[in-house]
Amino acid sequence: MPLTQPRESSSPNAVRVLVVDDDGVQLRALHRAVRANPEIALTTVDNAIDAMLMIGSAKPDLVVIDVYMPGLDGLEACRRIRENAATADVEVIIASAAMTPELEAAALEAGARRAIGKPFAIGELIEEVIPAPAPPPPEPEVATLRGADVLVDMLEQAGVDVVFGLPGGAISPVHDALLDSKIRVVTTRHEAGAMFAAAGYAHGTGRLGVVAVTSGPGFLNAMTGLASAWCDGLPLLLLVGEVPRAAHGKGVLQDGSAHGLQIIEMARYVSKMAVEVPRPSGLPHLMRRAIATAMSGRKGPVVLTLPLDVTCAQLTPPRIEGAVTVGGMVDTETLDEIATLVLEAERPLMLVGSGTRGHGAPQRLVAVAERLGCPIATTPKAKGVFPEDHPLALGVLGMGGHRSAQRYLESGVDVVVAIGTSLGDMATAGFSPHLQASRALVHIDIDARQIGKSYSPTLAVVASAHELLGGLADRISERELAPRDHPRLEVERHRLPSSQKPGKIAASDAIDDIQALLPADTIYTVDSGEHFMFATHYLKITRPDSFLVMTGLGSMGQSIGAAVGAQLAHPDRTVAAICGDGCFAMNAFEIATAVAERLPIRVFVFNDERLGMVENGHDTLYGRHPSFSTGQLDICSIARGLGAATAMIDKVGKLEAAEAALRSHRGPVVYDMRIDPTIALPNLRIAAIQAAKTQANQPARRTQPQLHVVRAKEAFN
Repeated sequence: MPLTQPRESSSPNAVRVLVVDDDGVQLRALHRAVRANPEIALTTVDNAIDAMLMIGSAKPDLVVIDVYMPGLDGLEACRRIRENAATADVEVIIASAAMTPELEAAALEAGARRAIGKPFAIGELIEEVIPAPAPPPPEPEVATLRGADVLVDMLEQAGVDVVFGLPGGAISPVHDALLDSKIRVVTTRHEAGAMFAAAGYAHGTGRLGVVAVTSGPGFLNAMTGLASAWCDGLPLLLLVGEVPRAAHGKGVLQDGSAHGLQIIEMARYVSKMAVEVPRPSGLPHLMRRAIATAMSGRKGPVVLTLPLDVTCAQLTPPRIEGAVTVGGMVDTETLDEIATLVLEAERPLMLVGSGTRGHGAPQRLVAVAERLGCPIATTPKAKGVFPEDHPLALGVLGMGGHRSAQRYLESGVDVVVAIGTSLGDMATAGFSPHLQASRALVHIDIDARQIGKSYSPTLAVVASAHELLGGLADRISERELAPRDHPRLEVERHRLPSSQKPGKIAASDAIDDIQALLPADTIYTVDSGEHFMFATHYLKITRPDSFLVMTGLGSMGQSIGAAVGAQLAHPDRTVAAICGDGCFAMNAFEIATAVAERLPIRVFVFNDERLGMVENGHDTLYGRHPSFSTGQLDICSIARGLGAATAMIDKVGKLEAAEAALRSHRGPVVYDMRIDPTIALPNLRIAAIQAAKTQANQPARRTQPQLHVVRAKEAFN
């Protein structure tokens, strides 16, 4: 039988086998046997002479030679193969249908690896003679992490350095992972306190505030703070532990899933995003989306619920590149139109809200106001964004506002530019009709939903305050503007008498004593109540980050938690909380948090033994004076029981001596300010509401607004 071409093999690593035999039946059987085996490339030759000629070039891995063949027998062929240096490493097997011990010995002597009988199976010979290829090196093991550890790593990468909250079973993996991180964990005494502390931190830094609580009551206790952050546009991430997914709907304790309390459904109405993490692999991506959502556009809170099996699962940490950026620009025609309206106005007014905080917007506001010669009033929440000692400052308009701002408005304005404010009730002195200016009302806000809610703007611009003010500052710097002739303004405050009651101090005198005592850069966190009006009215704020209030929801008990967060945000500055005795009763236990964290906050409790704002409001609106007493709370005893230093202030001048004695104290100090409730500040908001009643039957002037929406630029860099 002549030489046959090697059978093609689909495998590049096939074993090359040469069979030398003059038995045609045997050779055909071998070809049929290897037909289904892609790992063998078979060549057959019917004589040893041809085999010797091709071995050097073909370099087979294995040669099987029959002993008895004409011309050159197998034993001689084997000796020649072994003696040739070019073929000495080829494996040779001698085969015979009549194999004997003597023949086997002769084969081994000739250099064969072994001698075998016929017929034979090539596959078995290959496994026995040709070593199996070395297995590929194992792929390197990819390190996996617990879901909670991946989450905490992502918080660190996002710049989070403090997490507030309370531990619990369902959120325990996250708290356990936090033990291995550099993030500071502040355990508050109540979930609402954690939310307000995170809000104070976010307000003070502009960064993300993070809270971790357990499911069920943990989340429900945090709802008020969540709604406050939603109303005030503060970036918070609320992480809520959840029972394992397999237990959803089975009556497990604190099941907050869609089959239980429906936490996501509740949170959806007071957050920018509320999502349950459905599987471990989705955790990193939903975390990234949540952080980007909280920090972009009009900032706000987001909620992630974390089933226990998700935070405990092992997953591969993803590689996350780039960051989400959202920017915008206002066209030059709009900027020129705003500048021209203000320049040509006889009595212009800029009303700025808290949307003008941060990103350099306050500095740009000062530059624009000075170039345009335009008086500036702020909303209560934006107090200090424009320095109150500036010659163009009118002070605060709205609740607790100043007579200078109210009189300027009521004397008639022809152009109003409202920037970064939703023009809500508290910011407009009860929706004063004077803000619907005779010539133009320009409303600028990053959130299009705020525009047109309460007033009808003639020009509406959807843009961030810092982008618009920056563009406006650049445009007017290029124009030659004649200086506007405007008298120097001054913030005008009501002058109230001092208390004549023994053991009492007027709230206005208390504010004066507090501000005279504390440094100029003190951060004030102010609660909801009568004391809010006094703080807004009498504090003299010149720094844009020194006045921290949450008026969107008006929740009582927020100031102490907010002071904790603000102090952590600014450890080198003095932080003072101003709250009423009613607010103190709601959230006083966060003083224990400040004690545990050794935070030197100052808490001034305006103690008038009643819920003063609701009493006064009821009297003004209904002509009757109910009693909403808080009782005789012993503020100092309560605060001392929580670990704070205390002092009782019942007359003017006593605060300075008390502070001198407590200045070296390395923790919180609580002052019981015994307030005289009979010395009240005129409520301009309620007065405006009453005045508006006389115009209730007059149709409001509605003007079709000209809407300009900024061209948003979104990129994943």
